[in-house]
Amino acid sequence: MPADITWRSLLALGISGGLLPCPSALVLMLSAISLGRVGYGLILTVVFSFGLAATLTGIGLIFLYIGSAFGRTSFAESRIVKTLPVFSAFVVTIIGGAICYNSLG
Repeated sequence: MPADITWRSLLALGISGGLLPCPSALVLMLSAISLGRVGYGLILTVVFSFGLAATLTGIGLIFLYIGSAFGRTSFAESRIVKTLPVFSAFVVTIIGGAICYNSLG
């Protein structure tokens, strides 16, 4: 699987993550608009997006190298490691459900 991941795909991940509307970037831009500094807000938002793209690409590279290092060991074949993605998805779903429930009440 790690052989399918290329620099190009990681760069695409970073760019797409940087282009998505981020709540923090939206707050930054709305604050700049309310202060009458639209140009400054645009510059900060572009820099923020480039930083987000670089961070996502860097994290992808780190996981790629860590995954390839553990891929050669018996640790990667253990049952616990294989169930971690399912467990983490379950935890995120429970937390999301709790946040939704708290927002209704």
